[in-house]
Amino acid sequence: MADWSADFLGAGFEQRELSARSMPAGTLVRFVPTPQESADSSDERGPADSNIALLYVHGWSDYYFNTELADFVSARGWRFYALDLPEHGRSLRPGGRPGYIPSAEHYLESIDAALDALAADGTGQIVLMGHSTGGLAAALEAQRRPDRIAALILSSPWLVPHGGRAAGRMLEYALAGRATARPDQVIPLPSRGYFWRAVAREAGGEWDLREDLRPRTAFPVRAGWLYGILAAQRELLAGSTVSIPSLLLASTRSDTGLVWREHMRSRDAVLAIGPMRRAARAVCSSLDEVLVDGGLHDVLLSAPSVRRGAYTRLGAWLDRVVDASG
Repeated sequence: MADWSADFLGAGFEQRELSARSMPAGTLVRFVPTPQESADSSDERGPADSNIALLYVHGWSDYYFNTELADFVSARGWRFYALDLPEHGRSLRPGGRPGYIPSAEHYLESIDAALDALAADGTGQIVLMGHSTGGLAAALEAQRRPDRIAALILSSPWLVPHGGRAAGRMLEYALAGRATARPDQVIPLPSRGYFWRAVAREAGGEWDLREDLRPRTAFPVRAGWLYGILAAQRELLAGSTVSIPSLLLASTRSDTGLVWREHMRSRDAVLAIGPMRRAARAVCSSLDEVLVDGGLHDVLLSAPSVRRGAYTRLGAWLDRVVDASG
């Protein structure tokens, strides 16, 4: 495994490449506050050398960049890590297929490699947090290997196909042949950059996004990738329930229409909230909800007042479910 090196996010952030079965498994990022930053923290709930950690997994066509999340976790005295999945963000390589992960098994291999690296780093309890497609992967990980995770945070997770489970099964069946014979085939879908438009500074948001790591619309949707996602959603919803403490973090409202509306700056413009909530309840037997009015698809990228409230409620939940003395 490669050594840690400086990350482009700046002071305190480091990265290293991961491998699984001799194959690239993504890039792990960690935040190591300087001694002065640790001393300046007003949060005294945990020691700076706590063995509790939060591991964040981003969504499709995305990468980790939210330094506020690292600050929030570090202020608790916990360790913070984030995983850039293969063919995403820091893990993009020349000649690769951006965004293409052929099956849920490859997602889980990447998460397992990250969990192994955290264990080697001296981490004990791990809170796994997944956003959107990363939430689907995190839920599968918790379903299969609950012994490795203390708690699960599903941030606007993509747990159920657009149009519902029946539509997902029909599309999965239709894609089966192409996913085997031509997995790289690009499926023509409407280009929608609504989430980027709500988040990026140059479009009226407040976040600086690297377009070489995250496109304005999305990476090409390939038959093999979409087939793998649909199969993973079907497996998750048909499998055993996740019994570890789990949280659904999402907006209260959504608008997934094909025409941009300014109110999409305060709603989930990617996934419908109703099906998401029903699927999360079906998957997790010990589920709490933090539904945030004015939240975006990624609630923690919403307007400052919105995400401050979200962090407060998230922190209260973590206090209740994670044993800081464990």
